[in-house]
Amino acid sequence: MNLPRLFHISHLISTALLIATPLRAAEIDFSTDIQPIFAKRCFACHGPSKHESGIAFHVRTMAIAESESGEKAIVPGDPAASELLRRVTADNEAERMPPEGDPLSAREVQLLGEWIQQGATYAPHWAFTKIIRPAFPKVSRTEWVRNEIDMFVVARLEREGLSPSPAADRAKLLRRIYLDLVGLLPPSSETEAFINDTSQRAYEKVIDRLLASDHFGERWGRHWLDLARYADTFGYERDDARPNAWRYRDWVIHSFNQNQPYDQFVTEQLAGDLLDDPSSEQRIATGLHRMNIKNNESGINREDYRNRETVDRVNTTGTAMLGLTIGCGQCHSHKYDPISQTEYYQFSAFFNNVEEKDIDIPGSPTDRDRYDRALAAYEDKKKRLESLQLLLKNMHKYKTPAQWRQSVDDDNQKWTNQAKTIETASDKGPERWTTDLTKEDAVAYGFPKEIAGAISVPENERTAEQLNLLNEFHPSLNVKVSEISACVRPPSQRLDTLNLDDSLSSTLSSVGSRALEQDAAAGLFWNSLESRFDDVRKSIRQLSVEKRHLPKPYIMTVSEVTKDRRDTHLLIRGDFKNKGREVVAATPAIFNPLSVRGEIPDRLDLARWIISRDNPLTSRVAVNHLWSHLFGAGIVTSTDDFGTQGESPSHPELLDWLANEFVESQWDRKKLIKTIVLSATYRQTARGRPDLQMIDPQNQLLARQSRFRVESEIVRDLFLDAADLLYRRIGGPTIHPAVPTAVSELGYKYKTRWIVSSNPERYRRGLYIFFKRTNPYPSLTIFDSPESNLCQAKRNRSNTPLQALTTLNDPVFVECARAMGQLLARKRADHDSRIQFAARKCLSRSLSPAEVKTLLDLFEAEKTWYGGHSEDAIQLVGEYGTSNVANSEAAAWVAVARTILNLDEFVTRE
Repeated sequence: MNLPRLFHISHLISTALLIATPLRAAEIDFSTDIQPIFAKRCFACHGPSKHESGIAFHVRTMAIAESESGEKAIVPGDPAASELLRRVTADNEAERMPPEGDPLSAREVQLLGEWIQQGATYAPHWAFTKIIRPAFPKVSRTEWVRNEIDMFVVARLEREGLSPSPAADRAKLLRRIYLDLVGLLPPSSETEAFINDTSQRAYEKVIDRLLASDHFGERWGRHWLDLARYADTFGYERDDARPNAWRYRDWVIHSFNQNQPYDQFVTEQLAGDLLDDPSSEQRIATGLHRMNIKNNESGINREDYRNRETVDRVNTTGTAMLGLTIGCGQCHSHKYDPISQTEYYQFSAFFNNVEEKDIDIPGSPTDRDRYDRALAAYEDKKKRLESLQLLLKNMHKYKTPAQWRQSVDDDNQKWTNQAKTIETASDKGPERWTTDLTKEDAVAYGFPKEIAGAISVPENERTAEQLNLLNEFHPSLNVKVSEISACVRPPSQRLDTLNLDDSLSSTLSSVGSRALEQDAAAGLFWNSLESRFDDVRKSIRQLSVEKRHLPKPYIMTVSEVTKDRRDTHLLIRGDFKNKGREVVAATPAIFNPLSVRGEIPDRLDLARWIISRDNPLTSRVAVNHLWSHLFGAGIVTSTDDFGTQGESPSHPELLDWLANEFVESQWDRKKLIKTIVLSATYRQTARGRPDLQMIDPQNQLLARQSRFRVESEIVRDLFLDAADLLYRRIGGPTIHPAVPTAVSELGYKYKTRWIVSSNPERYRRGLYIFFKRTNPYPSLTIFDSPESNLCQAKRNRSNTPLQALTTLNDPVFVECARAMGQLLARKRADHDSRIQFAARKCLSRSLSPAEVKTLLDLFEAEKTWYGGHSEDAIQLVGEYGTSNVANSEAAAWVAVARTILNLDEFVTRE
């Protein structure tokens, strides 16, 4: 190497050492410091799948070997002789590596130089190493530490020259713990009591109560349902409903509420059907792998879509439980992680013999009785509608009012005892003269007995057969009436008799029409015949839709094919038609070995491999998920990727301590959550600090708490909760709240109809809303609900104008403002007190005098405006008016409520 080049590299490394921030430790750690650089900046060309110029950095032997040009990329102990450093610091863009993107930062160059100087030692990727309980670090701020978590956090802060933030005020802390654990607002009375309770265990008692609440399972079950890609429909173009998908959702909620150990939680979902004598609940758990999208259309290649479903189950298991992007191995060996394409298909073999199965379950006596009664009501309603449909269909054979008048005028001479006058049907139907031959004072004779029997039965009790018989026989029915009198209404005492006479065609509707008000009630009124017929047809179609939503006593599960098992092949480029060599079920070789119970490895073996203490991923991934929901981000921010392309943990020792504690506690989720929320780290204020804005803008060092908007379902829950509309029933079938007409007409025209749930069901929590993959409930998607086609470990968070417009104008949110306005209007207090009541209810705090004045001014201005626009006031208040309050004042309180509910603070957790 010439001297100028040696000087150039040495100068760059020295400069990097001067300008770089202080390192966390003198010894460079390959797994956390170097491998992420290689994975993100080098592996695309010099990694597991590509070795350009004969260089690769994923294994040491290749990294220190000579390249095709004869140079060595890395010379251990000699940075200046290492081609890697020359290329990453080259001034010439044609020589500089990486060829695309920004050059390496000074810190990255510094890390590489010091690592090579220290010998360029390799170590396994941090996430693939065995979990060892770390020792507690020594810290100076011992007075701040509340439990072990704080020791790891404050140690890192002290290394960075930072200090933690003070605790949040008690009202904010209570609101935070309520939103995090149950997703609801703390009652105002409890906020006041907690602020005044200075006892040492006051906060812990709140935590225990919330962890024991059934709403805990709803809140934390929803997090898991994102991973499970839960939806109430199959997906694709048809996107038909899955009527019993909610049973899996209920199982998840119940699992969290019962604090089912996480290892059992995983095992039952992967292989509940393979356990000894599995219970109905354990079979329901396998519904995890029925949540995939499924194409039920005709004309498709079933094997193609079965293979797609297998791929989805493999990828979901890899992401949700192992934190791996294992799906990258479907078409080729993983470009970054040590998972070959062969290993991918060995893993998929565990799911290749999965059989989808719907099975009946006994259910509780209450569930069975509810279903039986609902089914009986459906059958009865269907029978009556079909009879009415048949009657209306045949009514088309009857004469119109004009034809009736002409017929009577022409045939008056044929009556055996002609009256002086006879009132005929008016243009509006047979309202002026009617006779009901089904009354007790009417006699039918001379008819076949079937006809006579049909006539004597009231029409609304006739069977479809009797109705059809009468309608078919009616056109040729001839009558002779013994006596008719001219009158506006039929005489109250008269015996009407009929006998057969070929000389007269009957013009009496339904063998003697009933009074007009009866006909109108039955839907047989002449002028509305056509529309009534259409209504009945629509009702029958609607009834068919309703039947599909009955809580049928069956569950969607998976089971194992025992006969004619499928062979699993490596699919070349992922093409199901292009089969390579046969493979058998196995797990990636880099991890702990698989223990097999029988001759053929199955899903139960896989489940036990995943929850084995020797598996380095499962507990790390699980605790990172829990942590992310309590801080807004995980210790590993790439919650779905613990591979080499993912982020390194901000606090690796803390992550391993939590993972170890989780396993040692018998996988107790509630205990782990309690440990986290009791820490001083969790209790910190979320207020931003100038000294952190440049150093740690993403709050990875945890020098404060995080502030973020709650999820889409919780936004709606909070509105309903504040307005006292929330219906808190736990579990059960999916609900259909009100949606804009355009949405229901466009997205629910065919089989999957949107039938608005009745009160109070439509006010249940957001996780119970019917989720159609191709047309989700609008406000959910606006607030970043996942589409549920794929496993999702982390939701996006956006801030858009559409969100503000939704909470201002969506019918559900407007109704909540109306209901809350009604609460304020009815409250017996002065205006200041009413406004403070609303603030404490929604924000868990009292307003400042300036804030109160702003809202009072708004109230007066709105009251004045609505006083001059009474119709607008009535429209705004809707059904939530108050009898002893003027509409203008009621509308003004709605405006105040609407303002408070639409504050950013209301939907923000801090």
